[in-house]
Amino acid sequence: MIAWTRNWLPLVLLMAVVALVAIGCNSSIDDPDKSENQVTVSGAKPTEACVDVDGELIDEDGDGTKESRVFTSFEQTIGFSSRVRAGAKGPFHDVIFTSVDIAYSMGRSAPPNRTEGVTITVPSGGTSNHGMTTILSTDTAAGYFILGDKGWIDMTFRGKDAAGKPMTATGRFQVRTATACGGSGGGE
Repeated sequence: MIAWTRNWLPLVLLMAVVALVAIGCNSSIDDPDKSENQVTVSGAKPTEACVDVDGELIDEDGDGTKESRVFTSFEQTIGFSSRVRAGAKGPFHDVIFTSVDIAYSMGRSAPPNRTEGVTITVPSGGTSNHGMTTILSTDTAAGYFILGDKGWIDMTFRGKDAAGKPMTATGRFQVRTATACGGSGGGE
């Protein structure tokens, strides 16, 4: 009996270690198809998008009479924050977003949803900021925004981490309409 235990004991111990490793690798924390990086949209500057619904009158021919309306697009700087699970760091956990889906939830009308190509890199465990046009001047000129409406801009960023694992991050920002927005580029 002692000889049998001596011969099989290393094999039994090896099988126990393999079983524990298999259980640990199959847990929800260590999913080989999921990135170790968790990226969130941390905010926007300005925090609210303002749409100048009646545009700005300008003098196009220089005669002193303002005869044409010009509508401006609205830009916001979107912030991203990265948190890496289990303390993993390094370039294989950096995230590169390549597209963004933009949807509007407004009162009586809303522009059509759109998808745009982007190149946004969020470093592993770091932050990143990216300027984006969130309101298109053509949508304002087309009358999609009505004075007095308030609503939301919903953004879903899609991409992969440097190891090829898919990533998404979402953000939601307020939008309001006005006859004049402060600042340049449509408002602040």
